[in-house]
Amino acid sequence: MCNKLEAKTPLLRLKRYLFCNYDNVIRPNDHKAVTNVSLQLMPKAMDFEVRAEILRLHTWIILSWTDTHLAWSPRDYDDITFIHVMSWNIWLPDLCIFNTGDMVQDQYDMLSMTECVLFNTGTVSCVPAMRFISKCDTDLTYWPYNTQQCNISLGSWAHTGEEVDFQLVGNGVNMEDYVHNLEWDFKFIGSIKHVRRLKNDTYPKIDLMFWMGRHYDVFHMSDIVPITLMLLTMTVLWLDVKSFERLAIASLNFLCHTICTYHLRWQLPYHGIKPANIMLFYRDSWALATFALILTALLRKLQDISTEMPSWASSTTIFVLSNRVGRFLILTEEESKVVEGDRTTDRNSDVPESGVTTRKWSWKHLVVIVDWLSFFCVIFTYIIMLIVLIPRVHP
Repeated sequence: MCNKLEAKTPLLRLKRYLFCNYDNVIRPNDHKAVTNVSLQLMPKAMDFEVRAEILRLHTWIILSWTDTHLAWSPRDYDDITFIHVMSWNIWLPDLCIFNTGDMVQDQYDMLSMTECVLFNTGTVSCVPAMRFISKCDTDLTYWPYNTQQCNISLGSWAHTGEEVDFQLVGNGVNMEDYVHNLEWDFKFIGSIKHVRRLKNDTYPKIDLMFWMGRHYDVFHMSDIVPITLMLLTMTVLWLDVKSFERLAIASLNFLCHTICTYHLRWQLPYHGIKPANIMLFYRDSWALATFALILTALLRKLQDISTEMPSWASSTTIFVLSNRVGRFLILTEEESKVVEGDRTTDRNSDVPESGVTTRKWSWKHLVVIVDWLSFFCVIFTYIIMLIVLIPRVHP
């Protein structure tokens, strides 16, 4: 009775004919034949939530398959070759994201709420707008120049590969209509199809791989700040120990390290496979700033000691001042002239060349030796830190 409505319009007669006994739960074609579903994504926008490690991809998705239950002859219906149907009236492939980052979201509902085009051959074409939420593992080692690779794994939730098989159109993704993100550079890098075999059945899965990297031009300040702190620490060790400016700058340096490290702590996410190199740089530089402050206080106190130097300290001082480089770094200009005069006077004596001036060596000279040694050690440490830890663009 449903197919004998001669008085109706051709389009209505066609819909009555197609959907009279149609069951949208039954898979198209014979139950022994595979239903091939072609698939292509056309991304429009994306956003990446770093702290939650969530990629949200807003995209059109082109799905096409053949439903032999919905074929007709155009000449019987006034040469109608295609009609528009709502997706909830027809069978739909159960497309699923296996690595979804939101288990609450009903992905199938998004697919079932769109309008499709049905051709007389039984070919169905649907282009729903979908939001794919994928979980990504982030590596913060090179923050803020870190890059991510996020995969979107698609496949059938309930059917085997012998029942429903998703096939990509081209490489699977068309980026022509993508609107660029202000923070992230987002690129499609490839796709791969995995087939898992279990007994007599196969379970295919398609991985769409995307690359993300920050637009790092706005993050160059992250290089300037640690270098500034490094120069401030070395300035502390360069200044004269007994100057008040050194103690003031050492205190300011420690305070700046504290503020910058605390600020960076709130900028960085609390996760990641590895800690960010820049945080390790701040940590180590903070330790050096603390060392410079404590060293300044100790050396200022050491200069005021009037007791006789222990033998090991005296021997160390004599060893350093016995060569020209040591005298150049340790002695003042006046002291250098005195030493040179003593060396000329006592050249033929049994005392070592600088032995006459050993009476003048004091805690002051030991303080300067320790200060210079600390300065060069800190420079060497910073060079290693710059090579290993300074944030830089990483491929």
